[in-house]
Amino acid sequence: MKEDKKHKLASDQQSAELVREAIKDDQALTDVAKDIHVTVKDGTVTLEGKVATEQQLNLATNTAGAIAVDDKVKNHMDVTKNK
Repeated sequence: MKEDKKHKLASDQQSAELVREAIKDDQALTDVAKDIHVTVKDGTVTLEGKVATEQQLNLATNTAGAIAVDDKVKNHMDVTKNK
């Protein structure tokens, strides 16, 4: 059972890094990538922080969803403009 837990932790860490890289590499998110905090627990990606527009929020969520297990993404980000 301990091996399973270690594997999950490694997978969660790898998933978080993949999401961070994908967000950082997206030209539309370059300006706000540093403000988006990514955590992954049991395959569920949680996004926190601030983005400038709804479009950036949706793009970050979709990017995370493409990597998350079963599309599990919790979005706790705030939009600072265009509200």
